Amino acid sequence: MHSPQIFSPIQLLPDWRSAGKAPEAAIHGETVSLRPLDAPRHGAALFRLFAGDDGHWEHLPYGPFADEDGFMTWLALTVAQSDTALYIVCAKDSEQPLGFLGYRQMVQAHGAIEIGHVNFSASLRRTRLATEAAFLLLKAAFELGYRRCEWRCDSRNAASAAAARRLGFQFEGTLRQAMVVKRRNRDTHVFSMLDGEWEALRPAYAAYLAGGNFDGAGKQRRPLAEFLGEVREPA
Repeated sequence: MHSPQIFSPIQLLPDWRSAGKAPEAAIHGETVSLRPLDAPRHGAALFRLFAGDDGHWEHLPYGPFADEDGFMTWLALTVAQSDTALYIVCAKDSEQPLGFLGYRQMVQAHGAIEIGHVNFSASLRRTRLATEAAFLLLKAAFELGYRRCEWRCDSRNAASAAAARRLGFQFEGTLRQAMVVKRRNRDTHVFSMLDGEWEALRPAYAAYLAGGNFDGAGKQRRPLAEFLGEVREPA
């Protein structure tokens, strides 16, 4: 017995041209700045940031790195890839990196892009700055005309999958036996956000990131999920 074929309805795009290039200048938010990653300038500080944190690399296809030279070589090769744009994450008005992330798998012709290489230090994880960093990348991507933004992660990486859902990405499915990583099979979870979905979610992000939603210690008063839920299920 054959499974029924499922076809998407035809959606004509007569005015489609191409999405733009990733920003080559710093992207500034209210609490955080994303600065283009320069491997010779930022590499040593980033290596020190993750030194000794071997658990950080568990679900990534690279790392941990035995020494600074190995990390610097990997970083330089990654930054040089034509479909990749990386940014260090700094507190606003600072140039001290707290981590890095960026775009990969950029396909301007089809308007598809992925947020990847998310490497946040312990001091950055689960903070307002971390959420705003993701918000700034999403905002920039869709303003550049991208139609689709992906988030991919190791199927065993529960924290990354939870982060994708928290940020409003929709789970699409699992690529089975997608990679061989560190001598083991890796299945890859794929999440996505489309431009129309972003337009609906953007005000919820703005409300969540507003100063009034955080106390003097930087602790959130209401979680992002509540704001996004109100957009998806209005009263």
